[in-house]
Amino acid sequence: MNVEALKHLEEFEKRLKKLEKHGFEDTLTLVELLSSITFFGDLKMEKCEYAKEGQCGFFFLGSDAKKKIPIATDCRIMDCRGEQGHCHLELSNVTCAFCPKAKIP
Repeated sequence: MNVEALKHLEEFEKRLKKLEKHGFEDTLTLVELLSSITFFGDLKMEKCEYAKEGQCGFFFLGSDAKKKIPIATDCRIMDCRGEQGHCHLELSNVTCAFCPKAKIP
């Protein structure tokens, strides 16, 4: 190996050690988890009978939920049978991934 190749190899090892020092494996695990959540959450949202108008029609929340839950918003679901002034959760791949009701066929 020539001097330049050795220098590049040393630089590469330094960069790799920095990544490992900052939790490279943890970062990869987190990225993998988030990718899975996004993928399966999207599948669940597409197949869910409660996903309507960008909101979750399964969970009914009181109007005070908007102050406690950032993703709670006023009902936009047409023909919703909830009480006056209620809220629903805004849909996202993440919220749908953790929902116990939406099932993947």
